[in-house]
Amino acid sequence: MAVESPFVQKLLKMAGAKKGRLALPEGDDPRVIEAAKSLLQSDVLSELWLFGKASQITAALADTDKRLNIVDASDETVIVQTRNHFEQRANAKGKPLSAEESAVIGTSVLNQAAMYLAQNKVDAVVAGCAHTTADVIRATLKGVGMKKGLKTLSGSFVMVRDDVIYLYGDCGVVADPTSEQLADIAEATADTFKLLFPEIAPKIAFLSFSSKGSADHPRVDKVRDALKFFEARKTGYLADGELQFDAAFVPEIGKRKAPGSLVAGQANCFIFPDLDAGNIGYKITQRLAGFEAYGPILQGGDKPYLDLSRGASAKDIMVSGLLALIKARY
Repeated sequence: MAVESPFVQKLLKMAGAKKGRLALPEGDDPRVIEAAKSLLQSDVLSELWLFGKASQITAALADTDKRLNIVDASDETVIVQTRNHFEQRANAKGKPLSAEESAVIGTSVLNQAAMYLAQNKVDAVVAGCAHTTADVIRATLKGVGMKKGLKTLSGSFVMVRDDVIYLYGDCGVVADPTSEQLADIAEATADTFKLLFPEIAPKIAFLSFSSKGSADHPRVDKVRDALKFFEARKTGYLADGELQFDAAFVPEIGKRKAPGSLVAGQANCFIFPDLDAGNIGYKITQRLAGFEAYGPILQGGDKPYLDLSRGASAKDIMVSGLLALIKARY
């Protein structure tokens, strides 16, 4: 194996300490095949489940590893079990599936993996290199559901350069979050940070184009209200807002713009006011500042079902697999 960055080495150690069961539902994609080989070689799995065209997966892997399980997506038993699972969940919510939905819902590899996750046959799922984020989110929400106490599914990115680490949220899911949704996103992002970096206290900055009243606008009010909702939850996490990025990031500017703040100038969890800002922000950090961007880590679901960019490499899929295993076990 190639020498991995310190961050990936950390993930390998964390995931390997308590081996888990991972599902990769796009199992016949060549990138997934390569990621599967890396994960098996890394010895972080007790089981690996690949969904798709069984003959194609078997031929590509040519592996007799006892940890490897292949689910043929066309298997009628799996299709029926998946359809039944989704129908039962829909009926329980009082929103029965239409005949058209019932006819096809069991054939989706994303839904099949969601059924396995909900029924505790696997610990975590990673998908999205061959499907849209919307497809992954639908499978997660309809097949698995939300974590108790949270109503918002969101996506954070881990931004890493050498030993410098930040979390950005939401950068992949909610286009124009409300104040309450921003509070959900902040809590879930801090939970993810604490999970991955237990030795560092999360410090949350609610970002805006205003710092502590420097501007008045409904968009600024939204961020101010988000902090109020967040603080009312008494999570124990440090948070402040509204803060411009420089006030959140640069100590000297933070002291000037937000004197007395325990977060300004030292934030490590940045909560963006909308998806435009979050998506643009993480890509600027990645491309101009040379940070590695890992994610989006879907947050708020009852069990870890992580999304991938459709441009994901085999390395990206492998790292997301490690993140998913860690989320499932810690």
